[in-house]
Amino acid sequence: MGIPGEFPYDAGLHPGGYTTRLWTMRQLAGLYSAESTNSRFRYLLEMGETGLSLAFDLPTQLGLDPDAPAADGEVGRTGVSVATVDDLKTVFKEIPLDRVSVSFTINATAPMLLAMWIVAAEESDVDPAALRGTLQNEMLKEFLARKAYVYDLDTSVRYALDVVEYCMEHLPGVNPISVSGGHAREAGADAALEVACALASVDAYLAGMVERGHSAERVASRFSFIFGTDMEVLKEAAKLRVARRRYAERMRDRWGVTSPRAMRLRAQVNTFGSALAYQEPLNNIVRATLQAVAAVLGGTQSLHVCSFDEAVQTPGPLGARIALRTQQIIAHETDLARYADPLGGSHVIEGLVDELGKEVDDWLERIEARGGVAACIRSGWLEGQIEELAYRDPGPTVGVLETSPSESERQLLQAELHTTPGGRRDVERPDCEPELTRLRDDARAGRNVLPALIEAVRRRATIGQLCTAMRPADDPSAPSLS
Repeated sequence: MGIPGEFPYDAGLHPGGYTTRLWTMRQLAGLYSAESTNSRFRYLLEMGETGLSLAFDLPTQLGLDPDAPAADGEVGRTGVSVATVDDLKTVFKEIPLDRVSVSFTINATAPMLLAMWIVAAEESDVDPAALRGTLQNEMLKEFLARKAYVYDLDTSVRYALDVVEYCMEHLPGVNPISVSGGHAREAGADAALEVACALASVDAYLAGMVERGHSAERVASRFSFIFGTDMEVLKEAAKLRVARRRYAERMRDRWGVTSPRAMRLRAQVNTFGSALAYQEPLNNIVRATLQAVAAVLGGTQSLHVCSFDEAVQTPGPLGARIALRTQQIIAHETDLARYADPLGGSHVIEGLVDELGKEVDDWLERIEARGGVAACIRSGWLEGQIEELAYRDPGPTVGVLETSPSESERQLLQAELHTTPGGRRDVERPDCEPELTRLRDDARAGRNVLPALIEAVRRRATIGQLCTAMRPADDPSAPSLS
């Protein structure tokens, strides 16, 4: 087994582990309107949260303005509704953007939200170069597991790489992509395939950036990762060791990377929502705590803990506070953070690492033999493997309760979002045709879309306008330039 801070980093990224720096405590939040989300963020910061994590509703994720017919009933349901940069500015009202790290749980519309974040900073007298945080911006896993995509696979990956490229050149404190294995795991993959999906996706993104003329070493130093932890505490801790070891080895052997920073796998871990039950929901506190312990023993750099009420609703203030307190208690009232690599030397962990490592290698070989992760997504083979695993191991039978908002909740949501009874929020669309025309031209010419996006966002273009302008020319729903 390795030594903390030394290649292949399976024992941890830093010699002192958490004795020198604790993990970042993030709690995902995004409530209905920008105003309510801002209130929740300030509440969590007052409670001691050390990083913000922003969730968006489905219309925002899919590039739909709130008053689009397709947004009926979904505005503000799964996160905050953001149509223009003014909404995002309200989300961060009285929050110092140059001093708080922000994680954006956004993928298909990550370029648009990045442009809004930059303009929101500028208009708050913050130099965008001082921004810190992470954009999820991970389109391969959207096609594989979540299915929240707007464009075809090649176009989607191209825009994700535009974000990576722009951040590398202009935003030194922003991780431009968070490569995910956790979403495949939530969809049914086992622990080994979870790691393999992430590592195979790295190869695809790196290849795309190298083709653009960037060095693998420079690009890899900006990657971060998303994994989850389930109820097998020791196996989940061992899984993170395997991920770090295999990533470091592949960076060195496959990509010729020599920089320690580029070989260190930095992980955000989320406890698994699929493990929560709606029956006796207070038991979910125990489940989430055990999963959080697994993440800490595994050496995560950032952690989100699910709220006990998350199986039935958007987490309320009590659930959010208990989830944050869970992290704080682990950090400050136990001895788990007092030792670098507390599991080092365990024969149980070593056996699990060896077993999982062989399974990960087997999956990677099978994916590569079929042409890589993108080819496996196009053929449907990889999704089929995940589905087969999901049926083989169906998990708890308690399930998640499907709920609909009560009439009083519906009225409250409509009032807060100023929506119509159909659940849509009217949006004022400014006259910004010159900026949108430039964006269409850059998108169709294959140029990086971020500079044009930023200019259009400054003119208050809506997310729907931006998303429409970026559609490929051969997309049947693409706008006419005439």
